[in-house]
Amino acid sequence: MNSTQSSSKPRLKNDTLGDDAIKELSNAFITMNIEPFEKLCIKMIQMGGGKQEKKDKIIKAVKASTKYGKLKKTMDFILAGMGLGV
Repeated sequence: MNSTQSSSKPRLKNDTLGDDAIKELSNAFITMNIEPFEKLCIKMIQMGGGKQEKKDKIIKAVKASTKYGKLKKTMDFILAGMGLGV
C-alpha cells in the first residue's frame, strides 16, 4: 500500500530544490538523451533533503525506469519536498 503525506505542510524545513529544479528537469527531459538525463535526476535527488535511505530507494527506482518514469519519480520527489504530498 502506498503511503502519502498526511498534511500539506512541507516535510522539510528548508526546501533545497523547488520551482527552478522543476523547470530545469522539464527542459532536460526534452533536450537530453536518457543517460545524461538519468544522471541529472540522480544529482537532483541527492541535492534534495531527506534521509539517504529514502533517496537510495528513489534512485534505484529511477535507474529501473523509462525516461518518462525517471522524470515522474524525480518530479514527485521534488514536489513532496515542497509539501505537495505526491
